[in-house]
Amino acid sequence: MSALTVLMAPTGAAGSVLSALTDLSAAGLVDDFLWVADPSAQTPVVSVQMVAGGRVREVGLTELVASRRTTRLRLCSVVPALPGTPRSSVADETAVANQLIGTTGAGEVTRVRALITRPPAVAGAGRELAVPGWHNIVISPEDARGPEFGRVPLTEQASADDLGRHAAPVIAGLVGLWSGVDHAPLDGLQVVPGESVRLARSFYRKLRTDEVEAALSASLLTNDGVLPLPSDQRSQIVYVADVATATSTMADVFWRKHAAVLRGPRMAYSANPPQEIGAMAVLKMFFNFVWASIRNAPAAWYRSVVDSVSSKIAVGVEQAVFQGQPAAYQVVVNGRTSSGRMAGWAEIGAASNALSGALFDPSGQLADSDSDLTQVWQDYARAALTLADAGARSRDLPPIQVGSARAIVKHADEVVPGPSAAFRAIPGPVSAAVEVDSVDATDVLGIVDLSNRLTELESSSDHGVGARSTLTELTTWRRNSGRSFGVAAGQRLGDAFYGAYNEVQQLLHQVNTAVAPPPEPDQRNRSLGRAVQVTVIAFLLITGLFAYLSIKQGLAWWVSLIVVVAFGLIGLGACLWGFISSQRMIFALLHQRRASIDRLEVDRHNLRAALRDVRRLSQAYGQFLSWNRALGSYLEAPLGSPSAAAARSLQLGWGLPMSTGLGSAQPSGPDVDESVGYLRRDLFRPGWLTPSWDTLIVSSIPPRLGSREAGAEASPVWLDHGKDTGTALDRWSTDLFNGVIGSSGADFVWGRALASLGGPLGELVPRLVSTVAIPGAAALPREEFLAGIDRDAAPSGAFDHGLLTDIAVTNGGAAVRVDVRHRVAVGLGIVCVATQLSEAITVDYLRLEGAATAPAPAAWEVPPSPVSQQNPTNPAGSAIAPDPYLPPQMGQG
Repeated sequence: MSALTVLMAPTGAAGSVLSALTDLSAAGLVDDFLWVADPSAQTPVVSVQMVAGGRVREVGLTELVASRRTTRLRLCSVVPALPGTPRSSVADETAVANQLIGTTGAGEVTRVRALITRPPAVAGAGRELAVPGWHNIVISPEDARGPEFGRVPLTEQASADDLGRHAAPVIAGLVGLWSGVDHAPLDGLQVVPGESVRLARSFYRKLRTDEVEAALSASLLTNDGVLPLPSDQRSQIVYVADVATATSTMADVFWRKHAAVLRGPRMAYSANPPQEIGAMAVLKMFFNFVWASIRNAPAAWYRSVVDSVSSKIAVGVEQAVFQGQPAAYQVVVNGRTSSGRMAGWAEIGAASNALSGALFDPSGQLADSDSDLTQVWQDYARAALTLADAGARSRDLPPIQVGSARAIVKHADEVVPGPSAAFRAIPGPVSAAVEVDSVDATDVLGIVDLSNRLTELESSSDHGVGARSTLTELTTWRRNSGRSFGVAAGQRLGDAFYGAYNEVQQLLHQVNTAVAPPPEPDQRNRSLGRAVQVTVIAFLLITGLFAYLSIKQGLAWWVSLIVVVAFGLIGLGACLWGFISSQRMIFALLHQRRASIDRLEVDRHNLRAALRDVRRLSQAYGQFLSWNRALGSYLEAPLGSPSAAAARSLQLGWGLPMSTGLGSAQPSGPDVDESVGYLRRDLFRPGWLTPSWDTLIVSSIPPRLGSREAGAEASPVWLDHGKDTGTALDRWSTDLFNGVIGSSGADFVWGRALASLGGPLGELVPRLVSTVAIPGAAALPREEFLAGIDRDAAPSGAFDHGLLTDIAVTNGGAAVRVDVRHRVAVGLGIVCVATQLSEAITVDYLRLEGAATAPAPAAWEVPPSPVSQQNPTNPAGSAIAPDPYLPPQMGQG
């Protein structure tokens, strides 16, 4: 509900109330309110004074109400019921109130007239003190520490300033001005009809616990690199002693689950065995040889047979890639860029992708898509967090067991090293020469690359000494930071990358040298060709001779046919025997080349698979580095830093009445340490890192609009490429690593801590805030400072009798009949307000003086009777008629 509070008062004594409320506003104790000075029925309100944060400024009423929605309007007319003090007329108050109600359009209105008085009596006529339709409240001129404490009445000599500083807290309690607590007792109280008033007093306490909370949060939320030991009622949790074994075991389990990422499937050579040359193939080759010999081209036949097998081999690999991606080929084969510098893992990965396209997909129509490694990195995060808090996040990645107890790694940098573990001890000249200024602890490939560059630089006359000392420091640093889970997982990933890269180089060499050029035909091949030619010529001659004999000489045709066929078969058999005997070498060569081609097909298949592995492992390694940066930064400070505290308001050191108290709890070292121990056992449970880690992801890179799933696992960050790619993952992890952003876990854990202290661990609070320091006074125990205002109580007690008649006191007019109390916990502190009201009493029950503007009579005289017994006359001698009867009018008594 949006409420607007407007106070109006005449200039003069009531100004002290404005001054006191302004001071309370500067101290952050009361909400913003409006002040209307000298309300007038003749002059509409155009502007008002707004009091906010201790500053008073003039604002236009129309602009103010148009810029806000007001559901409840609280109007309070401050009436100085003091002798000789001017006050606003009822007509002025009513006119301004009606204008404000109409302007704001508030659906609910609370009208209050706060009468400021002092003993021995209330100044003013009855109809000016009690106006029908308003809550007419007489602020009791008294002061007390609490409802059950003794009263100190204000004296007749109290100045306007004293009255203002005593009345301002009561008015704040009546009209709901106290900040942070919804206390407006008159909102739900019905207005009593007729000329009646109520006595009122109010009490306020604010216990600040800034120093206690600062000491408690400093001990509870300290980010010193040591992971807190979680507490679990079902099993014991301990710190693991053998860190290297625990982290390497988790890395092995993780990569065993995702082994397909490290190496894809390969084809075995036995899967495509070479085929033997059959008899029909030999006969076909023989007749082709005979025909080639007849044409006097046995050498051409030889080359055609050999090339028929070699035709299955595509254009040479080197020729293909030099026509397509020569730079990529040089990077993959030689491991160096075009500038001669050693190629890094990212350059090798990009070159492998380009080489794969040039070899197997020159058109680019069958390009491989990026690998979806979402499940890999989600499991990697689960494994790292499990090592840190023993939470059971995945059945495949269980917590480390030490006997029957679960175990965690004690230091965060032994899980995934963070920014503080990076190697940065590289002198400027050396850094410029090797083009590296730092290397992460988990960047195993980057460390090897830097080591190789420093080794090459050692031979330099300019930077040799610096490179040698840097290499020594790098070796020492690597030895000391090599047992973390991140390093163990990175080592296996790096080994897989270089294994796939070496396989690509080996397969490229095998493919390039798969089939040697065929040997030139030897002398036996040429001699066999001549023998075939002679045999064919002889066969033709004999055929011609016997044809002649059969036709001209009468030789039987069947004899000629037998002779010719017999000679042909003998010649053919002799040539075939000679062909088989002399061509055993070519049969062996063909078999060897067929086997080589079959091996080549396997090598080409495996080469493409190995290039895919290099590309996938390059992508995975970049993502691995980015996720290590994110996880390492998070684990180094899992709780982050608490949100910046709001600017502290000005402190009031003097001037508050006893009814209004401000105090600050003082921390006690032993009590804080004891409370931290209890809180740690309650807050740090197995899996306590998950909520703040998920919040860190979702708050930075939330799920896409329209996503069916919510939470961290639905974030698109899991699909992004990693380091030095400019993706959201790369930018986010870099910001985390550089400290630009951080975890908000401190706020989450501190909120849970406050909830625990307000619930199951509530008995710790009284000890934490047992001593309250009060500005300008001695420290008090908490209970004595709060003076019982923090507890509900039935109406009891009585107001000061100084303003009441004896009849009023006798009839119980001074008794407390309404007691409204509210309290709100603020951290470990509390804000509590109590407002007490009397029963509605008539104005006659008040000790009244004459109106402030009416002159005091010199002496009291009995007024003459308006009617004489016979012929009454006035001093002028005219007859006096009886006064006619007039009915009472509303607002006129």
